[in-house]
Amino acid sequence: MKKVLGLLLIAVMMMSLLAGCKQTADNGGKDSGKTNASSNTSGDSKKTDTSSSEPVKLIYVVPGDAPADLERGLKAVNEKLAADGVGVEIELKYYAWDVWDQKLNIMLSTGEEFDMFHVMNDRVSLANYASRGALADLTPYMDQYGSAIKAANPELAMKSGQVGGKQYGIPAYWVESALDHQATIRTDILKKYNLDMPTTFEELTSAFETVMKNWDGAQKPFIPMVGTEQVGGYFFNSDNNYVLYDKMFYVGQDGSVKNYFETDAFKESCKKARIWYEKGLINPDVLTVTQDQMNNQLTNGDWFIHPGTIGDITGMKKSYPDITADDFAWLDFDTTTPEIRPYGTRNMQAVPLSSKHPEAAVKFINWLYSSQENFDLFVYGTEGTDYKKLDDRNYEAITDAASGQVPYSFATWMIGNINFEYTNSTAPKVTNEHLYNIDKTAVEGYASQFTFDGSNVQTQLADVNTQIAAVIAPMACGVVDYDSNIKEALNLLKKAGIDDLVNEFKSQLETSRQQ
Repeated sequence: MKKVLGLLLIAVMMMSLLAGCKQTADNGGKDSGKTNASSNTSGDSKKTDTSSSEPVKLIYVVPGDAPADLERGLKAVNEKLAADGVGVEIELKYYAWDVWDQKLNIMLSTGEEFDMFHVMNDRVSLANYASRGALADLTPYMDQYGSAIKAANPELAMKSGQVGGKQYGIPAYWVESALDHQATIRTDILKKYNLDMPTTFEELTSAFETVMKNWDGAQKPFIPMVGTEQVGGYFFNSDNNYVLYDKMFYVGQDGSVKNYFETDAFKESCKKARIWYEKGLINPDVLTVTQDQMNNQLTNGDWFIHPGTIGDITGMKKSYPDITADDFAWLDFDTTTPEIRPYGTRNMQAVPLSSKHPEAAVKFINWLYSSQENFDLFVYGTEGTDYKKLDDRNYEAITDAASGQVPYSFATWMIGNINFEYTNSTAPKVTNEHLYNIDKTAVEGYASQFTFDGSNVQTQLADVNTQIAAVIAPMACGVVDYDSNIKEALNLLKKAGIDDLVNEFKSQLETSRQQ
């Protein structure tokens, strides 16, 4: 069994695997063997626009909470942008996770003026936004201003930002994407309860029951999960040869395209999730758990196994002062079948159609990827104040003693690039090993260079996603059993138009592969 914590692992890297949708590995990096992409691209950051004495303000909208010293951090960034003659001044607007989707949808639908926002393909896909006519086409600006972006991203990542041949997204190639099949397990907890490393799903279930029964932490260590975002997952099934796209399209390595909810993989996932729910390993209130609540659980350390990767463990030390970066392991029940790389990247930036200066986003990110100095300043902050460099491209965040937070930083999972990132010394070693090293044994997914364009089936997309939240998520979390509910759920999905979507996806995929 290999797909160890996939769409229960949807927090993919969302928190970490950070997805994600959001991963918790917010401040990661690359290994020392990677090549810095700045050697032949630094020219793009210099004097890109000197025609106006006033820089264009770039309003960048992102999810989460702003760092405490945001103003000071951005002041340094904007001074460097001005010195380099980029002609852009950046402003960051943060919106809490529990209002992010709603707020962004309102901004896009009302035509509110802003200039860039973050896209998490495993939460709401780039194609979804493009199908609404909400995005600016960045193709001409990428050609004119984006040479450093192109140099820092492989072709697969660039294609991840395309819909219908147009470049709507600027990829954040921050991590190895062939990671949906594993989980992070706490070895300190295994040792505490005298448990061996599980080698099967059944052994993991037994170990988890022991941990839950004897747990003496502040809160029960339910598997971290936002129930409304679950649609089943790799962790709870033994099918190792598919990728799930847009939470509904099963694409096998043999080229087959199916309604995921009609597959044996979904059935197996639901039945095993039901076992865990009935054994009390899944939060009984999982369908009301928010992203912030899950993030807090991970930070507090009241968990045993997490469907994703873990970043900075500084917060965990408050409850578990003896925990170290060595107290985590990579749980993978199938180490022989190659991992599948679903796409170049899940994370990227897009520009709303309402922006009056769509080129500004390309100029800014091109500047960001033009030199290590630029990248460090925006992502890690000011050296000596927000972070310090260590040996072997490692770094250490400098946290505030009272809050435990870095005064200024920006999440690498949102805008990072593996050519520039440092490895976080306070992250688990297994996180750094797997996130920031390219898996040379991984294979590209059958649809890895394809992005679905849903513009012709917008109504069906909206209706099907409504039904997924209403009738699929409860099964996928184990809240209700599969056998008693699947027939009605499939009927509702078909009435909503899922067959139209599958046919459209399949048609576009085959056309793209013939080009």
